[in-house]
Amino acid sequence: MHTTSSRPKLGVALGSGAARGLAHIGVLKVLEEADIQIDIVTGTSMGAFIGAMYAAGVPVTQMERVALEIDWFSMARLLAPVMPTSGLSDGKKLVAFMAELLPVRDFKDLQLPLAVTATDINTGEAIIIKQGDLLEALHASLAFPGIFSPVRFGQRFLVDGGLCNPIPADVARSLGAEKIIGICTIPAVVKQTPETFMPTMHGGSRTINRWRDFFSTRRIEQAFRSALGHETEESLDGMLDTPKIPNIFRVCAQSVAIMENVINELQLRQNPHDLIIRPLLEGVTLLEFHRAKEVIAAGEAATRAALPQIRYMLNVT
Repeated sequence: MHTTSSRPKLGVALGSGAARGLAHIGVLKVLEEADIQIDIVTGTSMGAFIGAMYAAGVPVTQMERVALEIDWFSMARLLAPVMPTSGLSDGKKLVAFMAELLPVRDFKDLQLPLAVTATDINTGEAIIIKQGDLLEALHASLAFPGIFSPVRFGQRFLVDGGLCNPIPADVARSLGAEKIIGICTIPAVVKQTPETFMPTMHGGSRTINRWRDFFSTRRIEQAFRSALGHETEESLDGMLDTPKIPNIFRVCAQSVAIMENVINELQLRQNPHDLIIRPLLEGVTLLEFHRAKEVIAAGEAATRAALPQIRYMLNVT
């Protein structure tokens, strides 16, 4: 392979997309197999997490193995339900999960330059984080609105970076990347038959007890399935035959998907990327982490198809 000095500095911008973001693992896997050297990494939301692991030197094979172990129950456990205030979960178990996988805790200890993006929930500003506490930055970038509470970051409260910058190619360029590959896994907004699982609420201690029951790990697992139109193994209290209103997971997921699709299309028109890799992920929704195998495979296939363009772009053979 050519040395770094004989080719343009390559940056990858790993986009948001929740479960679809697992396709980034397939992209990185094929780039490694093709001996394509990455110099700079930027990421948003799921792309921030996978990008951080890559920049920290976590083997792609390890990322893939962990992704393939995720199922409905493990996702439910990561939510760590709390009494709802600004989100269903405070994200503490998610942070603990990331801490187990990341060998470093600070940006300065990474093997590659990394920047992640988040959104200031009060001002709407896009926030770029490239120094300091890595876990805190990832927590903020992954704070999906309505699901996770906003993350206190200095004097700001931050949420998912995909609301402002779904594919942070401009950030990669600001870090010195001369050629940029953007990976787009933004989920298309699809029509589904929504299910309702919210129990009817009553006053007094009965209300508290029903909330505690609803936010049990088992209920959250059922909520994920219900949000995506999957059948649950048992019926939930308060379900109505018709009409069935969208549940909170469905509302949050669809709201963010709609916003990110609009923002993403505007950014793609401006075309700050030198190459876009867009895996074929039709039919995979935001929360279907149990479909990791096919999502990763889609990332692999799209990247293999793009290898001739990548090599041409980088002047490597």
